[in-house]
Amino acid sequence: MKGDARSIRAKKNVLQTVLIKGLGVIIGFLYFPLSLDYLGTVKFGIYLTLLSIVDWFLNFDVGIGLGLRNKFGESVARGDDEDAIRYVSTAYFALGAMITLVTLFLLILNFTLPWTDWINISADLKEEVVLLGAVIILAFGIRFVARNVYEIFFAMQQMAYVEFFTFLTKLSFLALILVLPFIVSDSLFLFGTAKALTFAIVPLAVGLFYFNRKYQKYKPRLKYVRKDYFKSLFSLGTKFFLIKIAMLIIHQTNNILIASFVSLEGVPQYEAAYKYLSIFMLLFVILNNQLWPSNIEAYAKGEFEWMKKSIRGVVKIWLATVALALVMVLVSPIIYRLWLQDGLTVPMEVSIAVAISICLTTWVNMFNIVLNGTGKIKLQMYAWLFAALINIPASIFFVRVLDLGVVGIVLGTVASLVPLVVISPIQVNKILAKTDKGIWAK
Repeated sequence: MKGDARSIRAKKNVLQTVLIKGLGVIIGFLYFPLSLDYLGTVKFGIYLTLLSIVDWFLNFDVGIGLGLRNKFGESVARGDDEDAIRYVSTAYFALGAMITLVTLFLLILNFTLPWTDWINISADLKEEVVLLGAVIILAFGIRFVARNVYEIFFAMQQMAYVEFFTFLTKLSFLALILVLPFIVSDSLFLFGTAKALTFAIVPLAVGLFYFNRKYQKYKPRLKYVRKDYFKSLFSLGTKFFLIKIAMLIIHQTNNILIASFVSLEGVPQYEAAYKYLSIFMLLFVILNNQLWPSNIEAYAKGEFEWMKKSIRGVVKIWLATVALALVMVLVSPIIYRLWLQDGLTVPMEVSIAVAISICLTTWVNMFNIVLNGTGKIKLQMYAWLFAALINIPASIFFVRVLDLGVVGIVLGTVASLVPLVVISPIQVNKILAKTDKGIWAK
């Protein structure tokens, strides 16, 4: 309760979100060993690989979601409800039209391309995996559009709502995992279908409920769709979209690369280490979502001292997470044994590599809070695109040339992050010192 109104509001939102997300993390830890036990190592590896591919496509909204968050928030702040409805309607219509075409295209590819051969799936599982792929694609289409109701919550500074409904989604999936073994044993199709539909239906239900109740005046309507509003949404979100795609290449290709160049058995090893150590990633996602709009306000008002104080506080949090990560790595063999029993062994070197990767990622994300808030993201965009360009070749080099296996894939991520680790704090220091010029000011 100490500090100015902006700081108090930010701390309250962060605390509420941390508590709810913490419950979600606990559920995630619970259904990981349950999933592994139900499917076995190979089928679980296939399932995780399919999820990685779907997560890729979920981010191909060309920045419209982030554009909606900003433009809708600005309209509501001005009290211009009609403007807000136009942005919501245009965003939903554009994404709906786009995803309908993409879904049809992906369904055709799913049934025509021999993509199951590319990730080393055995012949006896191919038919089941292709059918599951069709279900996942249809669920993905629903989720792609429906989840944009969460951008409304972000714009209204109700981040805790998003985390609550995400928690509800995970809780529903956990309930299904507990029931499935009583229906049929080790069914990859039913397991994947349960996950896909749960994560699609919950945001759809949330949107239908809130657009017919609390946010009824913002309910999407075809008559409010405007071409010029689409241009505004698209223009604002393009840079963020390119950054997001670069992040995807760096962070979401590891499962696919491990399956293709190491082994399917290596995917659960990496995923277990990542799930165990990625709690710090979640913390910095929360900080970013809350402090991003706070920095927009502070920068617009010229309150650089508040921004400096804010980033100093986040740096202290980062240093604490590094120390905690070291402890977590040291005790990881004990944790894995208690958590996964004898179902999976995670080598110490994998945990070390993942910990380094996560600490570097959170370091970069920490400074991106200020960069996103000031809107000076052009240099950041170039740096992320360069990192994405070298990520896969670096990973393949560490695996094929140095024969480092799963560790090599993670080291490819580490190598690609180095330019961002150097550039991001330099640009933030220049901005806060008001000495940013040229590319540093863009």
